[in-house]
Amino acid sequence: MKSEGHFYASRNYVLNNPVHHGYCAKRTDWPFSNATEYLESVGREQAFRFWQSYPLHDYGKDWDPATL
Repeated sequence: MKSEGHFYASRNYVLNNPVHHGYCAKRTDWPFSNATEYLESVGREQAFRFWQSYPLHDYGKDWDPATL
């Protein structure tokens, strides 16, 4: 991790990856994700703040095989 922001952006990427690739409609629908536990631990409002503060944009574009 390069910074705190990089950590939060990476976490957002991992939690959103199944949705991004079309495996499920919501992060909490993916059975192999801890998205439900994450939302329960930080709360939906805080999770939304992290999502807004550290958006994905093109995160993973140059190293995610699905975006090449």
